Amino acid sequence: MQQTCKQCQTAFEISQNDLAFYVKVSPVVGEQTFSIPPPSLCPDCRQRRRMSFRNERHLYRRTCDVTGQNIVSVFAPDSPHKICEKNHWYSDAFDPFDFGRPYDFSVPFFEQFRRLLLDMPLPSLRVELSENCEFNTDMRECKNCYLCARTHQSQNMLYTYHGSKCNDCIDCTQVKKSTFLYECVECVNCQDSRYLFFCNDCANCSFLLDCRNCMDCFMCCNLRGKRFCFLNEQLTREQYQAKLKEFDFGSMRMVRMAHEMYRGIRQKAIRRNLMNIQCENVTGDNLFHCKNCLDCFGVLDSSDGRYLYDVNLYRDAMDAYTGGRDSELVYETTSAAASYDTGFCVRTSNCQRIRYSFFINSSKDIFGSIGLRQARYCILNKQYGKEEYEKLLSKILNHMRSTGEFGEFFPASCSPFPYNDTAAQEYFPLTKSQAIALGYRWQKEEPKVPKEQISSSPDSIDGVKDDIISRIFACETCGKNFKIVPQELTVYRSRRIPLPLQCPDCRYAARHAEQNPRHLRDGICAKCGKKMKTTLTPDRPERIYCEECYRKEIY
Repeated sequence: MQQTCKQCQTAFEISQNDLAFYVKVSPVVGEQTFSIPPPSLCPDCRQRRRMSFRNERHLYRRTCDVTGQNIVSVFAPDSPHKICEKNHWYSDAFDPFDFGRPYDFSVPFFEQFRRLLLDMPLPSLRVELSENCEFNTDMRECKNCYLCARTHQSQNMLYTYHGSKCNDCIDCTQVKKSTFLYECVECVNCQDSRYLFFCNDCANCSFLLDCRNCMDCFMCCNLRGKRFCFLNEQLTREQYQAKLKEFDFGSMRMVRMAHEMYRGIRQKAIRRNLMNIQCENVTGDNLFHCKNCLDCFGVLDSSDGRYLYDVNLYRDAMDAYTGGRDSELVYETTSAAASYDTGFCVRTSNCQRIRYSFFINSSKDIFGSIGLRQARYCILNKQYGKEEYEKLLSKILNHMRSTGEFGEFFPASCSPFPYNDTAAQEYFPLTKSQAIALGYRWQKEEPKVPKEQISSSPDSIDGVKDDIISRIFACETCGKNFKIVPQELTVYRSRRIPLPLQCPDCRYAARHAEQNPRHLRDGICAKCGKKMKTTLTPDRPERIYCEECYRKEIY
């Protein structure tokens, strides 16, 4: 079945498997089934819409609209939404039922939900079960972290995105079960290393690409089970240590020279066309232990999925961004965890049969509500009995059918964030005018301090004095101001890391650019000439091999 996206006009296909899934997730109310229609947007536009409901990295100082406290929040001070300090919002002192209201059949549902969204204070942050982690977002079970996002079960982390079960990592992206890493991307079980890209089980290494089970290696690519390698050449311990003494890791000038050498090494490197490990019948990239997952990216331990980004432990799911913990039959969700038969929601946890709702925990049979915990049979934050709930819900779904809202995710007008503050801007970038034309808000640029207050940093960390933490720096890339915090300086000195010349946002953007794109394209194996699918762009310096040729060459 062919469809044309009503937003970008791209043609896309809806398969028989897709149609069968829509039947599975169509809500049944009483004895009536409300069949979910095929989507009106293409997969990319649907993913962009879901991602536009997630501010993952931008933090602001503002006042809590409920308690009057000075707080840190993912909502800017000029946000149209009322914001509540997170601990108060999740406490018994805050009652989401105070904002309940009856359904108005003279007004479209999305407009009624938007009014509820503007009337009810929203939580300032999501930082749960953590200690000394106020300047972070989307964090759980962490300690002593600063300006990290999507980081869990970790300690002493700085400027890291998507860290899991890690300690003492700085400026990393997508790292897991690792310690003492600096500027590393897509690494698992690595220790005491810097500038690693797509590496596993490596220790005391620097400037490596696609290496496994290596130790004491410098400026190498595609190594397996090696030690004391320099520029992919095997050396003795003594030779390697003599070579390494020539390099001063504490000097920014030397580090930049090394980055230039590394770019040359990459031209000799080999990359696998797709990083799909122990998978069966999958399409997409960065899939691990998956089965029957099509057009998915960054998915782990999942089966029977379609159009999934960054989820794990999902079964029978479609159109989702982030989530995990054994979720099943989820459709058009952002951050659904441990949820079953849930659709068109943002942040549900331990839930069943939740639809068109935000921030719902440990609840069942909820529609069009925000912030409910351990609740059941609620619509627009108003409590009903079972029979009354089902009767009203049937009428509402029929009403949504008549307005064309049923089966669609929330529109841009319901996103609580400006588009350029969301994850969507990173994967589907828009200009201000394009975002506004689609109905999104746009966050104005942060003001910069006068130039006379802006400092430059010494080339070597050895020349940095204690007063550096009181100075303001200007990013050499974007001009944005940033500071060095005390715990950051302590780490730079102890590990001999030169002070950064870019702001945290530009450092993150450089790491993000190293990750594989999330679009499949047709390619040709650089070794055998066979046609293949890949996410790697043709302008990349590495040679892109099909999986068979890659294995023959590397192993």
